[in-house]
Amino acid sequence: MITSVFVLASVLGALVAANFGMNYGRRTWILLGNFVEMIGTLISVTSYGSGQLIAGRVIVGLGNGFVNCMAPIYIAEMAVNVQARGRGVYMLGAVLVSGAAAAYWVDFGMGFAHGQVVWRLPVALQMVISLLSIALLIPLPDTPRWYYAKKRNEDGDEVLGRLCVANNEKELYEKTKTAILASLELEEEKHEKLRIKDIFWDTSATQSARRIRTGMILLAISQSQGEMNRPSFLVYYAATVFQKYLALPPLTASALSGAVTTTITVAAWITVPFIEKAGRRKWLIIGSCLQTVTLAIVTGLSSRPDYANSAAAAAFLFAFAAVLGATWDPFPIVYVSELMPLRFRHTGFCLSTSMLSLFSWLVVFAAPISFTHGGSREWTTWIWLLVFNAIAAPYVYFFCPETQDKTLEQIDLIFVSQRLRESSAGQKLVGSTGVALDSEEKS
Repeated sequence: MITSVFVLASVLGALVAANFGMNYGRRTWILLGNFVEMIGTLISVTSYGSGQLIAGRVIVGLGNGFVNCMAPIYIAEMAVNVQARGRGVYMLGAVLVSGAAAAYWVDFGMGFAHGQVVWRLPVALQMVISLLSIALLIPLPDTPRWYYAKKRNEDGDEVLGRLCVANNEKELYEKTKTAILASLELEEEKHEKLRIKDIFWDTSATQSARRIRTGMILLAISQSQGEMNRPSFLVYYAATVFQKYLALPPLTASALSGAVTTTITVAAWITVPFIEKAGRRKWLIIGSCLQTVTLAIVTGLSSRPDYANSAAAAAFLFAFAAVLGATWDPFPIVYVSELMPLRFRHTGFCLSTSMLSLFSWLVVFAAPISFTHGGSREWTTWIWLLVFNAIAAPYVYFFCPETQDKTLEQIDLIFVSQRLRESSAGQKLVGSTGVALDSEEKS
């Protein structure tokens, strides 16, 4: 419970941001999240009992939920260049993986220390990251899309102008502004509200709930695969896995855990120059297939736990980590940040993130129980991850349209009804984006 309550609190943070995210802006929520994390860290690092430690982790998790929801949205909405948007959000995922790897190596170093510093110093380091984030973000404005959505057009014009100048693409200014305003007009034309029933079956003209549902399921699947850029089974229990299956001493197991997260980090950064070479769907489908194969081998070898099979399972776990780092670890966040409609982007992304955190809590809470009480069948814990890796490719193929090489406003055209597309606002959006959808995208 001490371990997993942080993730459960992140669900609450995501739900709070989903309800009130549009009121205060993307930047404000990120700053607030970092401030709340600092308070929680201070409570955690001064703990002298489990109750205080749990309270501190709840507060840190709450702030983490705010940041997790709004940081990808902030990056995606700041992009005026389509390729820069994908790289920016993908690199956020790569940095998150790098943070997980750094945390493991800090833990490894603490293995040589003694006393309270072993755990208090790593916990305290969270404050350094929060302070750095606050210092970098305070001088920056909010996103132009948020300003336009709040009818603060002058602020939106200023920020959008600065972004276009910074990219040496002044000609994009009018085109991007027209597309954003047309997209808002299109969303407001029907005056549709999100309804719970639409999450299950969306018959609305804008298909906003369908987009939110797609993102929620995608992130739930990604977290249940064992992804590393959020708290998950492999993040928390990699050292336990190496100790249990290979009977390695704690220090060696900790080093291998750091090596796994480093493998994911290296794979993620190596992939950065190539992320726009293929569509989001191709990366996710290919990654799912390769991950399923490697994890099936890990599962099979783990079912016969002699030393040779366990060593081979560890090797294939590294192969799984490499594929995960290049595909499913960063890409779902990229896809979901692009998928949501502007007026409900905070709601959709926050709800999707809440599903990610909820499934993360489920896995983190249940895994040690499975390991402890599984007896000779404890290897079946891997089946949970294997099932979700196997269903990921069919889900992406049938339910996730391609978003690469499209502006956020062009993505709106994939989902709106034909009647709404032919309305005056729809035609204005089509004209501003200069794109006509092909038959596959319309379907």
